[in-house]
Amino acid sequence: GKGYGGRSKLPDNLKALFRAVAMAKPDNELIAEVMMYSEGFKQAKALAAKLVAVFQLSQQLLSPQQ
Repeated sequence: GKGYGGRSKLPDNLKALFRAVAMAKPDNELIAEVMMYSEGFKQAKALAAKLVAVFQLSQQLLSPQQ
C-alpha cells in the first residue's frame, strides 16, 4: 500500500483473516466534562469547553517540545 515504506501488501488469504476497523476522533470536551463531574466540579460543562479551547490554542500556537 501507499505510504508504508516499501512493505509488500498482504496476500488475500491472509487479509481475509482480519476485520476492517473504523476510527473516530475522540470528543475531548465530553471526556473533560465527565472527568470533572466525576471529581465533583459543579460547572463542569462550561469548564470543559474552556479547558479544551486552551489546549487547542496551545497546540496551535506553541512549538513542539523535544
